[in-house]
Amino acid sequence: MPLTTGSRCGKYLLAVIALWTGYCALMAAWPQLFDIPLLRALVRVSVVLVPAVLYYLRGPRQESFVDYFQLRPHWRKGLLVGGGVVLAYLLLGWLSGYRTNQSTFQIPQSFAVWFNFILGSPIAEETFFRGVLLKELSPLMGTARSIAVSSLAFALLHLPQWVILSHQSGLALLTSFATIFAYGVVFALLVTTTRSLWASLLPHWVNNFVALSLGQ
Repeated sequence: MPLTTGSRCGKYLLAVIALWTGYCALMAAWPQLFDIPLLRALVRVSVVLVPAVLYYLRGPRQESFVDYFQLRPHWRKGLLVGGGVVLAYLLLGWLSGYRTNQSTFQIPQSFAVWFNFILGSPIAEETFFRGVLLKELSPLMGTARSIAVSSLAFALLHLPQWVILSHQSGLALLTSFATIFAYGVVFALLVTTTRSLWASLLPHWVNNFVALSLGQ
């Protein structure tokens, strides 16, 4: 019996979380296996991006790859809205930094860091969580529930890293979870409103760039 859309989404989500959990466990137990920064970047991106691509390839698709992942339809609107969110984000960040005298800003120089955290991870995460989960679940459960579920899944993906590698617990863990969930909701709303993945990709890229440049 063919899997329903919901079952397929759940299967792929479990696979992504299981792969990511296993990777974090390996990193914690044998960090020497991943001494090469570029290798860590490739694994991190592939764990999320490859299942998203496989989901597309293994389904009966009438849309092209770029159309399915909402990279070509409404791209101008996506870039415009995403760019507006970026400008507002940077303005608020500048005002906040100015008031608290936090002016240290160092642009990362490593290619592996750019590929991993700034460019690669946002592409992988947006492709899977907004490009697959949000898109596939919206017709099944409605916009609001699909946003909540995809955002919850987005936050759950980060749990293994926080618990296994960063050793977070208690209030710190709850705060991190709530923050990433909120980001997921914002990104999902942007994609839902514009029907373009560019609307979430741009803010995601800039947010990670700023966070790393500030050493957060």
